[in-house]
Amino acid sequence: MKKSVKAAVGVAAGATAAALAVGEIMYHCVLNMDIQLWAAKKGIMRNPEEEKFWAECELYQSGISWYREEAKPEILTIYSRLGRDMRADFIPADSPSDNWAIVIHGYSADTAVMSHYAWKYHTLGYNVILPHMVGHDSDSVRYCSMGYYDKLVIVDWINYIVNKNPNAKILMHGVSMGSATTMLATGEEIPDNVVCAIADCGYTSCWDEYEYQAKQMFHIPAFPVVHYANVVSKRRKNFDFRKCAPIEAVKKSKTPTLFIHGEDDDFVPYHMMQPLYESCAAPDKQTLSVPGSFHANAAFANNELYWSTVEQFISKYF
Repeated sequence: MKKSVKAAVGVAAGATAAALAVGEIMYHCVLNMDIQLWAAKKGIMRNPEEEKFWAECELYQSGISWYREEAKPEILTIYSRLGRDMRADFIPADSPSDNWAIVIHGYSADTAVMSHYAWKYHTLGYNVILPHMVGHDSDSVRYCSMGYYDKLVIVDWINYIVNKNPNAKILMHGVSMGSATTMLATGEEIPDNVVCAIADCGYTSCWDEYEYQAKQMFHIPAFPVVHYANVVSKRRKNFDFRKCAPIEAVKKSKTPTLFIHGEDDDFVPYHMMQPLYESCAAPDKQTLSVPGSFHANAAFANNELYWSTVEQFISKYF
C-alpha cells in the first residue's frame, strides 16, 4: 500500500512538474517580446495571406512613409508609476489645439504600426501621443502585460496631458491589445478630460483570449497549459491572466465608447465584441462590425465606413 501511495505521489509530482515546465515555456514564448521579435524574423507563425495584404495595402504603406519621413515624431519620457521611465512618440498638431488623441498599439507591435491612425487624427487637428507599451519598444522590461500594467501607464500619460494642457479634450484609440488597454483604462479613475474611447478588436479578458488561442490556433488543451502559464506569470510577479479583464473594467466605465471588430477576425474572435458592449456602463456606447475584416484590419478593409463611423461618434465630444 505504501509503495502504491508513493508511486501515485511520484506520478502526480512528475505530472505537476511537467505541466509547470510547459507553462514556463508558454509564459516566455508568449510574453517575452524579444522571443516574439526573434520568431517574427525567423518567420515562425507566418500568415502569408495577411503579409501579402499589408505589403500591398497603399493606405498602410503610405501611413508608414508619412510617419517616418514627414511626421518624424518627438520622443517624450515620463517617470511612470511602474517605477521606471516610459516613452511615447509625440506628433503635435500643426496649429495650437486642445484636442488630443492617445493612439495605442497592439501585441508585439510598435508605434509605427499605428501610423495610419496617427496620420488620421493629425489631419483632424489633434495632438497625437503614441505610448510605448509595457515590454515593447523602448521599455527596459521585456515582458508584456497584455494591458494589465499598460492601463496605469496610459493613465500616467493622460495626467501628463492634463498637467500640460488643463483644457485638453482627450480620446483613446486602441487596436487589439491596445484596445484591451483602452478599455482597462476606462475602468480606472481618470480625469473628465477623457471624453471618449475607440476600442478596436479587443478581448474580453486575457484568460479568455489564451484559452481561445490554445484550442483554436495551437490545438492544445487550455487545461493545464494556460493554467500553469498563469501560475508562472504570478510567480514571476507579472500579472494574473484572469485579472486582465476588460469586460470587468467596462462595467465601471463612464467613458463613451465605440466598439469595433472585424467579422472575419480569428485571432481575437468577433464574438467577443457583443459581451463587451453589453457590459459597458458608459452613458453612450456603439458598435461597428466590419465585414471581410481579419484581425486589426478593419480600418483598411473598409476605410470609409471605419472613419466615417469614428468621426461621427467623436464629433459629439469634440
